[in-house]
Amino acid sequence: MNRECLIRVISCLLAALSQVNCHSISGSNATLNLPEIRGDKFQYFGFGSNMLIRRIHIQNPSAVRVGPALLPDFRLDFALESSRWNGSVATIVPTQGDHVWGTLWEIDLTNLPDIDDQEGVSLGIYEPRTVYVKLRGESEPTPARAYLLTKQPTSNLYELPKDSIPLSRQPSKTYLQCLVKGAIESSVPEDYVQRLRSIKHNGRANSDMERKLDLGSVTL
Repeated sequence: MNRECLIRVISCLLAALSQVNCHSISGSNATLNLPEIRGDKFQYFGFGSNMLIRRIHIQNPSAVRVGPALLPDFRLDFALESSRWNGSVATIVPTQGDHVWGTLWEIDLTNLPDIDDQEGVSLGIYEPRTVYVKLRGESEPTPARAYLLTKQPTSNLYELPKDSIPLSRQPSKTYLQCLVKGAIESSVPEDYVQRLRSIKHNGRANSDMERKLDLGSVTL
């Protein structure tokens, strides 16, 4: 009788393990079928600190810059305060008629878990989404992976008077310098660089990140 119970328990465990493996394989196949996946590479759209090559290479050393890319009908905004950056960090929000410039990268598929980890996907901070961007000078859209905050801002940053923007919506000086340097480095249009420079920051600095990313000479 004890032997029969043991056999049943083992059978149940094997069946459960089989179901787990099936879900894992299914999830992997779903990722591989995303339009931004190209063979053993994937296309990634960086619109925040990951426009800067020194920044993205910290956790994604295989990243190769394809070029500046435009995402229409979205806006750049800030919402979540980060202890790493001493201020709020960037997200993109669907907004008809607005646009976001950023950097299109090609990254080894083996680095996909690394960038998910950087964006805090498992913690529910950011979520990945396929967006369609246009490389500068090209008309055909390119699918790319981007990350949006799961808790998006409910108001439009650019519609708020500067003196009423809450601290929770202000990036740090260091973070904004990183965005500006990355945009210049990626050959983003000058008017967009100026738009970045005009964003209100909280005046805080992170000396370690400034030194690591060589941001001391970036003017805002």
